[in-house]
Amino acid sequence: MLLEGRKISKRFGGVQALSEVDFHVEAGSITALIGPNGAGKTTLFNIVAGAIKPSSGQTVFEGREITGLPADEICRRGIARTFQIVRPFATMTCLENVLVAAVNRHPRRPRAALEPGARDLLAQVGLADLAGQEARHLNVVQKKLLELARALATEPRLLLLDEVLGGLNTQEILQAVEQIRRLRDRAGITILWIEHVMGAIMQAADRVIVLDQGRVLTAAPPREVVSDPRVIRAYLGE
Repeated sequence: MLLEGRKISKRFGGVQALSEVDFHVEAGSITALIGPNGAGKTTLFNIVAGAIKPSSGQTVFEGREITGLPADEICRRGIARTFQIVRPFATMTCLENVLVAAVNRHPRRPRAALEPGARDLLAQVGLADLAGQEARHLNVVQKKLLELARALATEPRLLLLDEVLGGLNTQEILQAVEQIRRLRDRAGITILWIEHVMGAIMQAADRVIVLDQGRVLTAAPPREVVSDPRVIRAYLGE
C-alpha cells in the first residue's frame, strides 16, 4: 500500500473528530473520500499532510511512518495537497507562485534551473498565458488551476485533492476529471480526493472511502458504495 492509516483518532477539546479510522490507498489508484459535512474528511487530510497531529494512531507512507512529521517534511517525502479554499500568494505572479513550491522541493537549485519546469506546469494546467499575471487577478477556476500547478511543482507521488470541483460548471468539471485521470495515467501520481460531485467520482474513482461521524462507514468500488443502504441513509439520501 502507498498510504495507510492505522486507528487514527483526533479530538478537538471535547469533540471526537475521528475515531480509530483505518484506511489505505493503493499505489496508482484514484481513491475518493466522501461523507456528510463534519464527517472528518478534512481532518483526515490535515493529519496525512502534517497540518495537525492525531491524538492517537499512525500514518504510514511507502512503508515508513510519517505520523506527526512537519508538513514541509511530509511534502518533501512525496505528499502534496490542494485546499478547498485556495490560498495563492496574491501579489506574486502565477510563475512565482509555482516557483515557491518548486524551491521547497529543490532548495539548492537556482531559480533559472527551476523556471522551465514551472512554466511547463502552468502550460499543463492551461495557465501558460497568465504566467506573469498576479494571482489576485485570477478568477476562482484559474486559482484552482494555479493551486494544482503549485502542488505538482513539489513532485508528489501522492496528491491530496480537496473539493477541486467546487464552483465549476459542467464543462469545467468534465475537463477537471479528465485532468485527474491524466495525472494518474500519464504522470503516475496516486490520488486521494475529497469530493461531493458523485457523478465525477463514479467516472474517475477506483475506490471510495465513506466517512460518517468520524468513522469509516465502508470502503468499496463506487457502484457498491452508491447502492449501500448505510451510505444512502448517511450521505446520499433516498
